[in-house]
Formats: sequence, C-alpha cells, structure tokens
Amino acid sequence: MNFIAWHYIQGTKKYIEIWKNYLVFFWWYFAVSRHFRSLFSAWKRDVSKVREPGLHPILWAQSALENLVTRFLGAIVRSFVVIAGIFVELVAVIIGLIMFFAWLLLPLFLFFGISAIFSLLKGNTSVAAFEGVFLLISIILTSISFKAFMASKRNLPAKNLAEMASQKWFSRVWQRIGKEPDDPGVYSVSNPELFREFLKNCDITPEEFQKIADWEAASEAEKEKKKKFWIPENLYNTAPIGQNWTYAYTVNLDKYATDLSEGDPTEYKKSKLIGHIQELELLELILIRPNQNSALIIGEAGVGKRTLVHTFADRVRKRTVSPLLVNKRVLEINIGDIASGMTNQGEIEDILRSMFYEATYAGNIILVFDNLEHYLQSDPKNPGEDISPVLTEYLPASTFQVIGLVNPSDFHQNIEKKEGLMKNFDKVQIEEMNSDQALDTLLYNLKEVENEKIIFSYQGLREIVKLADRYITDSPFPEKALDLMEETLLFWSQNPTDQYIGPQAVNEVVSKKIKVPIGEMQDKEKEKLINLEEVLHNRVVGQDFAVKQIAETMRRARIGMASSTKPMGSFLFLGPTGVGKTESAKALAEAYFGDEKRMIRLDMSEYQNQESVDRLLGSVEINMTGQLTNKVKENPYALLLLDEIEKAHPEILNLFLQILDEGWLTDAFGKKVNFRNLIIIATSNAGSDFIKESIDAGMEADELQGKLTDYVIKNGIFRPEFLNRFEGVIFFHPLNREEIQKVAGLQLERYAKKLKTEENVDIQFNPEIIQFVIEKGYDRKFGARSVDRFIQDRIGDSIVKKLISGEVKKGDSFIFGMNDLT
Repeated sequence: MNFIAWHYIQGTKKYIEIWKNYLVFFWWYFAVSRHFRSLFSAWKRDVSKVREPGLHPILWAQSALENLVTRFLGAIVRSFVVIAGIFVELVAVIIGLIMFFAWLLLPLFLFFGISAIFSLLKGNTSVAAFEGVFLLISIILTSISFKAFMASKRNLPAKNLAEMASQKWFSRVWQRIGKEPDDPGVYSVSNPELFREFLKNCDITPEEFQKIADWEAASEAEKEKKKKFWIPENLYNTAPIGQNWTYAYTVNLDKYATDLSEGDPTEYKKSKLIGHIQELELLELILIRPNQNSALIIGEAGVGKRTLVHTFADRVRKRTVSPLLVNKRVLEINIGDIASGMTNQGEIEDILRSMFYEATYAGNIILVFDNLEHYLQSDPKNPGEDISPVLTEYLPASTFQVIGLVNPSDFHQNIEKKEGLMKNFDKVQIEEMNSDQALDTLLYNLKEVENEKIIFSYQGLREIVKLADRYITDSPFPEKALDLMEETLLFWSQNPTDQYIGPQAVNEVVSKKIKVPIGEMQDKEKEKLINLEEVLHNRVVGQDFAVKQIAETMRRARIGMASSTKPMGSFLFLGPTGVGKTESAKALAEAYFGDEKRMIRLDMSEYQNQESVDRLLGSVEINMTGQLTNKVKENPYALLLLDEIEKAHPEILNLFLQILDEGWLTDAFGKKVNFRNLIIIATSNAGSDFIKESIDAGMEADELQGKLTDYVIKNGIFRPEFLNRFEGVIFFHPLNREEIQKVAGLQLERYAKKLKTEENVDIQFNPEIIQFVIEKGYDRKFGARSVDRFIQDRIGDSIVKKLISGEVKKGDSFIFGMNDLT
C-alpha cells in the first residue's frame, strides 16, 4: 500500500518534474528562441572586417561578399537547428504524454499485460502481440517506479549516528579513523559513554568524528546525485548548440587560447574551490559591471588563484552565474607561447592587437592571464615583457575584459604604479586559507586516490596540516599541505608497514625533509633530551644555571609545549667575553639540529646605522635582497646567533621585537619570512662588570639574574619590552681557575681532533701543557678566547714546524710535552 500511495502522489509529481526538465532542456539545448530571433535581428558574426584607415573599395567589397556568403550559410544552418529543436520538443511532448497516461493507468496496463498471456495460451497471437505492448510498458514503468520508491526510502536523512552507521557507505568512516567495520569498538556507537572512550583511544574528538561522518555522507549524496542524469544540474552540464553563433569570429584569438568555459583541459578540471566564496562573488560582481570590469586576482603562489578562475569558468559552463555572464567565453592566454614564435617586439604587439581587437569586437570574451606580472615589467633590457601599452589601448572598452593573476610583491613593485592600467582594473585579494579549509582540501583531493579504499587516516591528515603549518614556510596553504600529502603517500607506498597512513608516517617524512626530529621520540632521543644538560656540558664548561634554563626550554619545544606562533626558543645571553656564550649556542645547534653548522651567525656590530635595516631586509630601490632574510629562507630550521646585539641600531631591535613576538616579518619585497622554526640566541657583553662584582660579593644566581635585568634597563642598554620578548635572559659568569683548566683541556682535545682529521697525526698532550697554557695564555679580560688564541699561536706553531721539518710525518703518533715547545 505504501508503494501504491507513493506511485500516485510523490511518484507522479516526480514524473511531471522530470518531464518538465527535459522539455525545458531540449528547448534550451537547441536554442530555438535565440536562433529564431537571430534570423531577423542584426548580425554581428562577420568573417572579416576592414580595419585599414581610409576608404578601400576593393577590400570593402571583398569583406562584404565573404560576410554575405557566411550570413546566408549561417541562416540555413540556424534554420535547420530551429526545425530540429521544434521536432525534438514535439517528440518529447508526445512520448511524455503517452508515458504519463501509462503511469496513471498502470493497473490497467498490467491487466492488459496479463490478458496478453492468456491470449497467447489460447493461440490468439495477434491479440497477444497488441496486449504484449501493454505488458512491456507496465513492466518498465513498474520497475522504474519501484526503484524510485526504494531510493526515496534509502535517501531519507539519518537522524543520528546509529542510523548512519547502519548504512553501507559508513564503513569508510571507520576506515578514516584507522579502524575496520568489524572492530569491537565500532559497536559502541549507540552507547555514548563507551563511544566517547573508544574515540579517545583513537585520538579523535566527537566533533572530528561527526565531521568525518558528515563528509562521507555528503560524498555519498554527491555520487547519488551524479547518477540522476535527469536533474537540471546534470542536464545543463553542456553547452547549447551554437552558443557563440551570435558573436563575432575570433580566429586569431583561438590559435593561442584555451577555452576554460567550453571544457577545462587542464589539471584544474576536477579542482574544487574551498573557502574564497566571497572572492568568487566579488569577481563576478566586477565582471558584470558596465565599465572598469576587469579584475586583478592578487595572492601568493599556491593560495588558489587559478582554482578561483577555473571555478568561475566552470560556473559559466554550467550557467550558474549571473545572466549577464551566461554566454561568456573564458579564454586563457599564454603570452609566453606567443612571444616564443615572434622575432621582435613589433610582431608581438601586432598579434596581441589582433587578438584584443577580436575579443573587443566579439563582446563575449573574458581573457585570463596567469602570472600577468611577468608581462608588465618596465625593463629596457627586455621590452617584450611589457605589454601594458597594448593593454592600455583596449582596457577602456567596455567589451574588453581581462582577469589577471599576479603575486603581491610584483603587483606593488611593477603594476600598482601603472595608473593607466590600474584605473581600469579592480582588485580581488586572496589570502591563505586556514587549517580547517586546508584539511577539507586534502579530503577532497583524496577522492580519486581513495576511490576503492581509504588510505589516509584522519589523524594522519590532521598531522599533515599541523606540520605543514609549522615547518613548511616557503609556500602557503593549501599547496604545502597537498605537497606534503603527496610526499607522505609516496613514502608509504615504498614502506607500507601500516594499513593506513597515520601521524607517524607524516612525522617521518617531515623529519627527513627538515632534518629535525619531530613526532614520537625514539629511545635514543628521549635519553638525549632528558640528559640535555650533560650533552651541552660536553662542550660548555660550568655555567650550570644557563645550561639548565636552555635545556628546560628546548625540552618544552620538542614535545610541543612551546608557543606555535613564536620561535622554538629565544634567549639573551649576558656576560663578559670568553665565558661560553657562543660555545653554548654551537653546542645547542649540534644537540638539537645535529650539527653546529646549522647556525646562522650575524655580527650585530656591523648594523649600527639606519641603512643597516635595508642590509638585513633588502631594498626595492636598488633591487637588493636582505642578508638576514636570505639566510633564514635558505636555512629555516637552524639556530640564529646575534652577536653583540646591544650594538645594533634601535630600528633593528624593533624588528626583532616582532620576530620574537610573532615569529615572522615581511622583507622589503613584501615576502613573509618565517622565524618560527629557529632557535634565536642574542649575546651581549653588557653588564659584564656588574656580573663580576656581584659574583665576587657572593650573590646567588637567581638573585643575580634579576639584578642584572634591572641593571641593563636602568642604564638604557635594553628596553623592558625588548627583554620581555625573550623566553630567557641568561647570565654567564666569569670562569674560575678550575673551569678554565677544563676549557683548556677541551680546546686541546679539539685541536688534536683537527690535526687527526687534516694531517692524520695522533697527538696527546702532557698534563703540564694544560698548566702552561693557563699560566701563559689566560687573560681574564678575554676569558676562554685568550686560551684558544694561545693554543693556536704557541702550541700550534710548534706542531706546524715539526710537520714542515719532517720531524713528525702523516700517520705518526706522539706525545707533546714541554720539551716540544719552540
């Protein structure tokens, strides 16, 4: 009874709706009304037009004859299309009426069908054949109706997770969190308490699980929608016959253009715009204006500029844009292809003028230029790269429309200053998408890869977005997340140890990429972190308080407890020269990044004037990149050492206020430079006398640190807001005699290693040499540096003489004592 009621109520409404869809579609597809009107209205689609100035009778007659012939042939073709369209429409009406009555009289048709069987049994074949038609129609309609009835029940929205979980497609939800449908935990979905515990063990929040379920439900609904070929969205996914017949020919333009609105042949064919809906609406609003209707889409490479344009072209193709844009053609032009076939600037401008004239005359063309900034550069050495004079000629015409894709830095440097261009353009700014949108982008782009089975767990995708945001600084979302997902997929395909790609695989890929340990710690790394003070003390003598503070901060950074919007660690080392400040920085670089060479070192005494800011950040005026920004871009995972920070110009200290607080700054060319994956250490000798006096007076380390901070503020060496930006302001006290002795021993060991590496000579030093170095080489004013200098000069010189004289040869081993000094 439910089926019969559905058949005559909802089913009948559905049948009428589908029939109406096809009637409207056929009339639209054959463009009957438009082609019929064009038989009598003004004609614009000329094959040629005389563009030469002045009167040219022969050219005019030739053009008129060609156009007369094409208009006549065009009228014949359009008349045929109109007749064909009317015929198809009538056929659709007749067949639809027959099927409609059959739908309504389905029981009667079934009766005649059954009667046909009895007639056939009686041998009355002629009657049976006639009645058999009714049987065939009744079987077809009954099967269609029953299938639609069952689909309507299946497509009812689920009211809760338990109902959704009972559906077949829900197995993909379990797989997305790294579980199989037969896992014991999945059956707890109907028990809120147990299910929350199950999700917690899977490292998934209830909100995330709901998001996964909603996403898969929407994907399933989309698949079902694509099967319904009769709905308008699928019917109109094609262009009508002769869509552009009422517009002028674009012969030259078509040679160099890719029609994105006809059928996208690029890799963006299946791309989806996630976020940026307001930007898309703004673009359409600009393009429907009567004038100043060209747009510049401004955004960094990888934020989705091309996806925005291809989405707009797709909407034009599907006729979901404003009626004023429905018949537009979105043509992408590659000026590089044009220039490659030309020999001089004049030829390039001639072909561009020809193309732009055709676009203007046709009136339904929107030209798209990717990387437009490359062709608007006013460079005397490369005049062919500046097409702004030709663009400026045509942009004032209301029928000449352009969409240019540019990056922010080149826009501000080259384009914004061109007033003749900018008065005809409006800007559409595209910012980097957020983490949630990036995650949605990953899920969408996995549809083809995961057509058969889920590969990436949600936890793995979440980790990709998190690590891409933190560690990949040279590209924006979604590009960096998509690239990392592809790299992770390749890594997993070569090492498919797990059924699903989870966070651990992502961590391994990123660790190899940036050469910094992240993710779950191995036993060796755990031991090193727990004993980081001892690791640092292998190179740093004394300074227990300083080493302890450094180790505590770096342990917090490693397990993710540090701020994600600031550098991994930031310290200001205060103390006299030669007490281990620089050596501590080197030791930390080696311990955390694996090599002391992973250190960017700047002597801030070289940046004492106002012009030094340009040296650090770059200068647009002289086209010079910055020393600081270059090094950070080249080494985004390193330790940044700023020696003698107190000598830098105050404006430079202001720059570091932002770096220490926000973890980034913008260089002179408008590029954002990320400092969040750096450990920043600034050193200063300021207050060294105060430190010495305080220690001699017996002041404890904790008290001294507070007093030292007050001292440098009171004496105007550093401002309070500058000091407060550092995670730790750490003082280094002068070394005592016992510590100097250890330093001398370490430096002699280091010299011995260098000698072994460079000359293959094994050397050991008598203990008396250490005492000799301290007595003769140590200068309290210069600290450990004086010892190192003495070893290089006095001890090193004696060894070099032995090598030159041949007394010591490569491969030898010897003990160096007081008798070996020269």
